[in-house]
Amino acid sequence: MPADFIPLRITDVQRGLTTRRLGRPLHLFDTLASTSATAFTLARSGAGHGAAVLAESQTAGVGRQGRQWVSPPRRNLACSVILTTPALLAHVSWIPLVTGLALIEAAHQASGLTLSLKWPNDLLCADKKTGGVLCESASHGARLPVCVMGFGINVNARLMDFPLSLRSLVTSLREETQRDHDRNALLATVLNRLEYWYDRMESGLFDHIRQAYAASCGTLGRDVRVTCVNGQPIRGTAVDIGSDGALLVATRQGNHPRTMAVRSADVDHLR
Repeated sequence: MPADFIPLRITDVQRGLTTRRLGRPLHLFDTLASTSATAFTLARSGAGHGAAVLAESQTAGVGRQGRQWVSPPRRNLACSVILTTPALLAHVSWIPLVTGLALIEAAHQASGLTLSLKWPNDLLCADKKTGGVLCESASHGARLPVCVMGFGINVNARLMDFPLSLRSLVTSLREETQRDHDRNALLATVLNRLEYWYDRMESGLFDHIRQAYAASCGTLGRDVRVTCVNGQPIRGTAVDIGSDGALLVATRQGNHPRTMAVRSADVDHLR
């Protein structure tokens, strides 16, 4: 049976898990509006650190700035993980970056493909979007703050599964390798790699994390356009990753070059 017709199964994912906390437990749904919205609901009901929500289909999945996340049913991965440990939430700016790092490592192990990271939250293969991450935080009264880390990977989708307007912008592991991939095994590897990197965050190994992320960040060295909320676009060259995960962009205004630290913005790669 082709791998894209094999459903997600909790027992099959658990078979590959080596984690202590992430993906324990797993909550699997056939259809959800949003895995992240459901994760927040579970967190309000007492679900703890590491609980994960996954769905075969999302009807209202969103990406950065509220953009629609298009994912054909039963082809890809859509998952959200509840994070509550104070050592992680104290450095929340790093969470989407190390999540992206875990995703490209897992994708490489599954497919042999070398993906790159577009700061702060996209996975790219040959400049085409292959996945993304979205980190959302909330506080529930006296309860601990909660961060929900949502991610999606285009695994077995065909280009014909996407709207015509997106087909020149996206790809999948299957499109790039011309073979199907086991989503259960891939998700287990993602959660294993996520815990590896989250453990390093909790241990304060941020210089190691920064070097690893920079080595896989396809934004560095590129001319970029930075658009902050309610701000005018700024052009420059992405030169490094800062100590807090910010993107450092060298700009020139008149005869005054400067380096700005970008922490929350849309960043476009310029051709």
